[in-house]
Amino acid sequence: MDQLQANLYKLLAELDEICKRNDVTYYLAGGTALGAIRGGGFLPWDDDIDLYITRENWNKLVKVMETQTPENRVFVCVENDDIYCNPVGRYVDKETTVMMKSQLLCGKACGQLIEFFVMDPMPLGEDAKWNHRKLVKVYTELLSPYFVVNRNILHENTEFDFDLYNKYYKKSLIFGKKKVLNELLEKITSTTTENSDCYCMRWGTRTLMYGIDLLGEPRMEKFEDAMFPVPAKQEEVARIAYGDSWMYVPEGSGKVVHNLDKDLMTPFQQYVDLYKPLLNETKLMRNYKKNKRIRAKALYKKNEFKYNFACSRAKIAAKHIVESDYDINVLRELLKNKAFAQLQKHLSYFYSVQFNPDIKVDNILVPVSDEYIYIAVMNHVLQGAYYKVNSIMSARKNINKPLTDELQEADRIMQFCKQLSIAIYDKKDIQLVENILQENTQYSHMIPDYARGELWVMCQKANTNADYEKLLKEAKDRVALFVDDGEIMRYEAYALYMLDKKDESKEKYIDAIQRTRNGFVWKEVNDLFGIDAYDVIDNQEDDDENEDVEDTKNDD
Repeated sequence: MDQLQANLYKLLAELDEICKRNDVTYYLAGGTALGAIRGGGFLPWDDDIDLYITRENWNKLVKVMETQTPENRVFVCVENDDIYCNPVGRYVDKETTVMMKSQLLCGKACGQLIEFFVMDPMPLGEDAKWNHRKLVKVYTELLSPYFVVNRNILHENTEFDFDLYNKYYKKSLIFGKKKVLNELLEKITSTTTENSDCYCMRWGTRTLMYGIDLLGEPRMEKFEDAMFPVPAKQEEVARIAYGDSWMYVPEGSGKVVHNLDKDLMTPFQQYVDLYKPLLNETKLMRNYKKNKRIRAKALYKKNEFKYNFACSRAKIAAKHIVESDYDINVLRELLKNKAFAQLQKHLSYFYSVQFNPDIKVDNILVPVSDEYIYIAVMNHVLQGAYYKVNSIMSARKNINKPLTDELQEADRIMQFCKQLSIAIYDKKDIQLVENILQENTQYSHMIPDYARGELWVMCQKANTNADYEKLLKEAKDRVALFVDDGEIMRYEAYALYMLDKKDESKEKYIDAIQRTRNGFVWKEVNDLFGIDAYDVIDNQEDDDENEDVEDTKNDD
């Protein structure tokens, strides 16, 4: 933990004590929960703490905090502050400063903080759920006068109903904003858990829905120095929130960091006292509302422009690829020979455009041939990374054109990989994994996912030295078949450890963590040998950068 995280941890420990004392149930959420189950603490880049809480427990906590908030803290939410205007409640440290533009006027949530995301039961039935999500989006949009909340809506099939928003906006001008917001909130919170099968959480740019049973009775997981509650089926929650790659440590842009002005040594009130007298609060709020209205009206035009621009970019990319005179037979031969590094060079331009956020968000496909798409998909599938090309297959299915036989087979393989991943990571069900493997033996020597599944079962069942000797042999055989697969190497390393060959195990683990970003493999090597995989990878990347510099010098 760095100082920022140490301060946050102290806030969490305080809140945990308050909640225990008052029988309030909450759950670690977002990156906080992911860090707990994947690494036992903060994600190294994490700079905040998120919590989930049901509406019933939230109402209880709001009441409790009226009298039990420590003197050097502030608990701020829409229920206790009319200017705050944010559905996310916050427990704030008064002794530090973390400034967000949207909180400058309120001036209360300007220190290091913990955020509460309230979970409301949704009505049964798809139509009812759809209408519920639309009401939630209208509520959050109407609540915030500072900025457009739903600014990243999709061009088509959007849940945001501008006409519905406009209806409630005009109604608020007649009857008052507070009354209309209360009306919306009453509708949103009218469903009980007894009449629901899932919760809905909405803020930022996403609507997340979790089955009632996924949150369930909290289970305790280690987070830094103590045990804290996470959802009963946190692994399934993580898959919904982060996708099929939730167990992997992201690279670069996948790491979410909040770019905020921070001063951990100064109470935020000192800053607030300096700037607040300079503000004309009435005029500022009026301008906020005016700007918000203008931007809300422009929302569809802006998104239409972004969508059309993304479509044009995809078409131009396809034209460049066609004009590059690539030979599909050469690409097929590279795929057949598993020459992935060479294949990656041929496909890198396609990937750079296809994985562009503006293209992915609207499910747009770079319109190349189905043969090309098949090779681009299988390039990752055959390396055990089906999750990287989910968006490509989704975009291809979005086109009103039947999948070719090849793409259908690629899709079947990807579905197999996903089912296996769920059985291993989410369910941890040995029998289910065995059944999936037995039903798909045609993939046994084709993709590393199958080998990982076989080794996982063997590892779960191993008890004796003979079992670990067998696991070691099988792991070595699979490593020979799928060279450089760090997740398979991990089983070799673990077998060596259990056979008391610690030095060999350590060497193999170090080798493995340089070939996979699987967070559970990284955690295991830290638990067994105290090796921080993040440091190993950082040093490796520094070495790679130095080699690149040397290569450049030599070229000169």
